[in-house]
Amino acid sequence: MLIETHMHLGDTRFDEDRDVVLARAVEAGVEWFVEIADEPREWDRAIALSRARPERVRCTLGLHPYYADQWTSELGEKLLSMARLPEVVGAGEIGLDYFKYCTVPADRQKEAMRGMLACSWEAGLPVVVHCRDAYADLVPILEEFFQGKALPAGRRYFGVVHCFSGTAEEARRCAGAGFALGVDGPITYPKNNDLRTALKGAGLEALVLETDSPWLPPQSGRGKRNEPRAIAEICERLSELFELEKEKVAGATTRNARDLFALPQ
Repeated sequence: MLIETHMHLGDTRFDEDRDVVLARAVEAGVEWFVEIADEPREWDRAIALSRARPERVRCTLGLHPYYADQWTSELGEKLLSMARLPEVVGAGEIGLDYFKYCTVPADRQKEAMRGMLACSWEAGLPVVVHCRDAYADLVPILEEFFQGKALPAGRRYFGVVHCFSGTAEEARRCAGAGFALGVDGPITYPKNNDLRTALKGAGLEALVLETDSPWLPPQSGRGKRNEPRAIAEICERLSELFELEKEKVAGATTRNARDLFALPQ
């Protein structure tokens, strides 16, 4: 069985066939799904999506760098309150994005990230970290914040670096700071040899599977809406990379995902 650790099924592109999409993923072997809420106005919707499918879906509540200018201490208090709900298994996405489309200044992004890290730690939630063109700033923040902190009982990770796209050295440092690395469709892209090298170097014990649906489709679906069932293709590519049977990769990444988000057996 497989676990989809990062999807955006609440996106309007799934309005016409949301349950059909889930059914296709279940048929492909996906057992659990984690819905990611990028900004506060999505939090209630993510909880409702999970509450309607308690046997399959949990959610995380975050503040994507695109919305970092919404950060306030009051928002942090809201997160702490909602973190008590059984549907909520993490905080995120949070992080840094220095690509041209993000208009929030870097200092404001860092302020929001540190605030959300503090709230997630107080709430006992793992964090889902977004990073684009910002590893040089992001990795030291993670190392500094979690230095000296003990992992809660039964957990192996403080969080996950979603859609990891850094170097082999950055992968090593993220894993060393107590973070899993999210593996998405880009691992299947022919030109991404450096990414595959970095992920293999991190080791299977550091990896979880995700699709970021409806974005980042694997090579077979480039240009199309992505779906959680693509987890199976990502797992297959990872098994080729590690030269292991697909079942072994599925088992290892599923155990990692359960540890990360404390998902039921």
